[in-house]
Amino acid sequence: MHISDGILSSEVIISTSIISLGFVLYSLRNLKNRSIAIVSAMSAIFFIASFIHIPLGPTQIHLVLIGVLGIILGPTIFLAILIALLLQATLLGYGGLTSLGANVFIMAFPGYLIYLLVKNKVLDFLPIKIRYFSIGFLTVFLATIFLALILALSKQEYLYASYTIIFANIPAMIIEGLITLFLINYLKKALPELLKELSL
Repeated sequence: MHISDGILSSEVIISTSIISLGFVLYSLRNLKNRSIAIVSAMSAIFFIASFIHIPLGPTQIHLVLIGVLGIILGPTIFLAILIALLLQATLLGYGGLTSLGANVFIMAFPGYLIYLLVKNKVLDFLPIKIRYFSIGFLTVFLATIFLALILALSKQEYLYASYTIIFANIPAMIIEGLITLFLINYLKKALPELLKELSL
Protein backbone atom coordinates (compact mmCIF):
# COMPACT_ATOMS: atom_id res chain seq x y z
CA MET A 1 0.00 0.00 0.00
CA HIS A 2 2.98 2.28 -0.35
CA ILE A 3 2.59 5.16 -2.80
CA SER A 4 5.83 5.90 -4.63
CA ASP A 5 7.28 9.28 -5.54
CA GLY A 6 5.93 10.88 -8.70
CA ILE A 7 2.44 9.40 -8.36
CA LEU A 8 0.55 12.09 -6.47
CA SER A 9 -0.30 15.62 -7.52
CA SER A 10 1.42 18.49 -5.68
CA GLU A 11 -1.90 19.54 -4.09
CA VAL A 12 -2.45 16.09 -2.59
CA ILE A 13 1.18 15.86 -1.45
CA ILE A 14 0.95 19.19 0.37
CA SER A 15 -2.46 18.46 1.89
CA THR A 16 -1.59 14.98 3.17
CA SER A 17 1.79 16.18 4.45
CA ILE A 18 0.14 18.94 6.50
CA ILE A 19 -2.50 16.56 7.88
CA SER A 20 0.09 13.91 8.77
CA LEU A 21 2.37 16.52 10.36
CA GLY A 22 -0.51 17.59 12.58
CA PHE A 23 -1.13 14.00 13.67
CA VAL A 24 2.58 13.40 14.31
CA LEU A 25 2.68 16.50 16.54
CA TYR A 26 -0.39 15.13 18.30
CA SER A 27 1.54 11.86 18.80
CA LEU A 28 4.48 13.73 20.30
CA ARG A 29 2.17 15.53 22.73
CA ASN A 30 0.84 12.15 23.89
CA LEU A 31 4.27 10.48 24.06
CA LYS A 32 5.39 9.73 27.60
CA ASN A 33 8.81 8.56 28.72
CA ARG A 34 7.50 5.14 29.70
CA SER A 35 5.95 4.61 26.25
CA ILE A 36 9.03 5.44 24.14
CA ALA A 37 10.24 1.84 24.23
CA ILE A 38 6.90 0.38 23.12
CA VAL A 39 6.54 2.96 20.33
CA SER A 40 10.02 2.01 19.12
CA ALA A 41 9.23 -1.71 19.33
CA MET A 42 5.93 -1.33 17.45
CA SER A 43 7.65 0.76 14.78
CA ALA A 44 10.19 -2.04 14.32
CA ILE A 45 7.41 -4.65 14.14
CA PHE A 46 5.63 -2.65 11.43
CA PHE A 47 8.93 -2.31 9.55
CA ILE A 48 9.63 -6.05 9.75
CA ALA A 49 6.04 -7.07 8.94
CA SER A 50 6.44 -5.66 5.43
CA PHE A 51 9.00 -8.41 4.74
CA ILE A 52 6.47 -11.16 5.45
CA HIS A 53 4.92 -11.87 2.06
CA ILE A 54 2.06 -14.31 1.64
CA PRO A 55 1.70 -15.86 -1.86
CA LEU A 56 -1.81 -15.44 -3.23
CA GLY A 57 -2.23 -16.77 -6.77
CA PRO A 58 -0.15 -14.71 -9.17
CA THR A 59 0.60 -12.03 -6.59
CA GLN A 60 1.71 -11.57 -2.99
CA ILE A 61 0.39 -9.57 -0.07
CA HIS A 62 2.30 -8.46 2.99
CA LEU A 63 1.26 -7.89 6.57
CA VAL A 64 0.90 -4.42 8.07
CA LEU A 65 -0.53 -5.18 11.55
CA ILE A 66 -1.86 -1.63 11.90
CA GLY A 67 -4.87 -2.88 13.85
CA VAL A 68 -2.61 -4.33 16.55
CA LEU A 69 -0.44 -1.21 16.52
CA GLY A 70 -3.51 0.98 16.84
CA ILE A 71 -4.94 -0.72 19.94
CA ILE A 72 -1.52 -0.82 21.62
CA LEU A 73 -0.23 2.66 20.75
CA GLY A 74 -3.36 4.77 20.42
CA PRO A 75 -2.45 8.38 19.47
CA THR A 76 1.27 7.61 19.25
CA ILE A 77 0.74 5.31 16.25
CA PHE A 78 1.44 8.23 13.90
CA LEU A 79 4.97 8.62 15.26
CA ALA A 80 5.68 4.88 15.08
CA ILE A 81 4.43 4.63 11.49
CA LEU A 82 6.35 7.75 10.43
CA ILE A 83 9.64 6.32 11.71
CA ALA A 84 9.06 2.95 10.01
CA LEU A 85 7.95 4.45 6.69
CA LEU A 86 10.86 6.89 6.67
CA LEU A 87 13.29 4.00 7.16
CA GLN A 88 11.54 1.93 4.49
CA ALA A 89 11.68 4.82 2.00
CA THR A 90 15.34 5.67 2.61
CA LEU A 91 16.80 2.20 3.16
CA LEU A 92 14.61 -0.06 1.03
CA GLY A 93 13.01 2.19 -1.55
CA TYR A 94 9.48 1.32 -0.38
CA GLY A 95 7.18 4.27 -0.95
CA GLY A 96 8.86 7.64 -1.26
CA LEU A 97 9.76 10.85 0.52
CA THR A 98 7.37 13.20 -1.28
CA SER A 99 4.54 10.72 -0.65
CA LEU A 100 5.54 10.15 2.98
CA GLY A 101 2.69 12.28 4.34
CA ALA A 102 0.12 10.36 2.30
CA ASN A 103 1.58 6.99 3.31
CA VAL A 104 1.63 7.93 7.01
CA PHE A 105 -2.04 8.96 6.80
CA ILE A 106 -3.04 5.81 4.90
CA MET A 107 -1.33 3.49 7.37
CA ALA A 108 -1.69 5.26 10.71
CA PHE A 109 -5.12 6.89 10.61
CA PRO A 110 -7.05 3.59 10.27
CA GLY A 111 -5.17 2.23 13.29
CA TYR A 112 -6.07 5.32 15.31
CA LEU A 113 -9.73 5.08 14.24
CA ILE A 114 -9.88 1.46 15.39
CA TYR A 115 -8.31 2.50 18.70
CA LEU A 116 -11.09 5.07 19.17
CA LEU A 117 -13.79 2.53 18.23
CA VAL A 118 -12.45 -0.06 20.67
CA LYS A 119 -11.86 2.51 23.44
CA ASN A 120 -15.43 3.79 23.14
CA LYS A 121 -16.75 0.19 23.03
CA VAL A 122 -18.38 0.67 19.62
CA LEU A 123 -17.47 -2.89 18.62
CA ASP A 124 -18.59 -4.49 21.89
CA PHE A 125 -21.84 -5.74 20.32
CA LEU A 126 -19.77 -8.25 18.31
CA PRO A 127 -18.78 -11.68 19.67
CA ILE A 128 -15.25 -11.45 21.02
CA LYS A 129 -13.54 -13.44 18.24
CA ILE A 130 -15.37 -11.49 15.54
CA ARG A 131 -14.39 -8.28 17.32
CA TYR A 132 -10.70 -9.19 17.26
CA PHE A 133 -10.96 -10.26 13.62
CA SER A 134 -12.67 -6.99 12.72
CA ILE A 135 -9.84 -4.96 14.26
CA GLY A 136 -7.45 -6.34 11.65
CA PHE A 137 -9.99 -6.50 8.81
CA LEU A 138 -11.33 -2.97 9.25
CA THR A 139 -7.91 -1.31 9.49
CA VAL A 140 -6.80 -2.77 6.16
CA PHE A 141 -10.22 -1.99 4.67
CA LEU A 142 -9.97 1.65 5.79
CA ALA A 143 -6.35 1.91 4.64
CA THR A 144 -7.41 0.61 1.22
CA ILE A 145 -10.28 3.12 1.03
CA PHE A 146 -7.95 5.99 1.96
CA LEU A 147 -5.39 4.80 -0.59
CA ALA A 148 -8.02 4.64 -3.32
CA LEU A 149 -9.41 8.05 -2.34
CA ILE A 150 -6.01 9.73 -2.35
CA LEU A 151 -5.18 8.26 -5.75
CA ALA A 152 -8.57 9.31 -7.16
CA LEU A 153 -8.17 12.84 -5.82
CA SER A 154 -4.67 13.09 -7.24
CA LYS A 155 -5.33 12.27 -10.89
CA GLN A 156 -8.47 11.42 -12.85
CA GLU A 157 -6.77 8.53 -14.62
CA TYR A 158 -6.26 6.79 -11.26
CA LEU A 159 -10.01 6.49 -10.69
CA TYR A 160 -10.33 3.03 -12.28
CA ALA A 161 -7.20 1.83 -10.45
CA SER A 162 -8.79 2.98 -7.20
CA TYR A 163 -11.72 0.59 -7.69
CA THR A 164 -9.47 -2.34 -8.54
CA ILE A 165 -7.26 -1.69 -5.51
CA ILE A 166 -10.24 -2.13 -3.19
CA PHE A 167 -11.22 -5.51 -4.63
CA ALA A 168 -7.61 -6.69 -4.92
CA ASN A 169 -7.03 -6.09 -1.20
CA ILE A 170 -10.00 -8.14 0.06
CA PRO A 171 -7.78 -11.24 0.65
CA ALA A 172 -5.34 -9.03 2.56
CA MET A 173 -8.18 -7.78 4.77
CA ILE A 174 -9.24 -11.35 5.61
CA ILE A 175 -5.70 -12.58 6.31
CA GLU A 176 -4.93 -9.50 8.40
CA GLY A 177 -8.13 -10.10 10.38
CA LEU A 178 -7.21 -13.72 11.12
CA ILE A 179 -3.65 -12.87 12.15
CA THR A 180 -4.89 -10.01 14.33
CA LEU A 181 -7.32 -12.42 16.03
CA PHE A 182 -4.49 -14.78 16.95
CA LEU A 183 -2.13 -11.94 17.96
CA ILE A 184 -4.63 -10.33 20.33
CA ASN A 185 -5.39 -13.68 21.95
CA TYR A 186 -1.66 -14.24 22.39
CA LEU A 187 -1.06 -10.75 23.83
CA LYS A 188 -3.92 -11.20 26.31
CA LYS A 189 -2.11 -14.23 27.73
CA ALA A 190 1.52 -13.21 27.38
CA LEU A 191 1.51 -9.39 27.70
CA PRO A 192 -1.88 -8.32 29.06
CA GLU A 193 -0.51 -4.96 30.23
CA LEU A 194 -0.25 -3.84 26.59
CA LEU A 195 -4.03 -4.09 26.23
CA LYS A 196 -4.92 -2.91 29.74
CA GLU A 197 -6.15 0.54 28.63
CA LEU A 198 -8.78 -0.88 26.30
CA SER A 199 -9.82 -3.80 28.52
CA LEU A 200 -9.75 -6.28 25.64
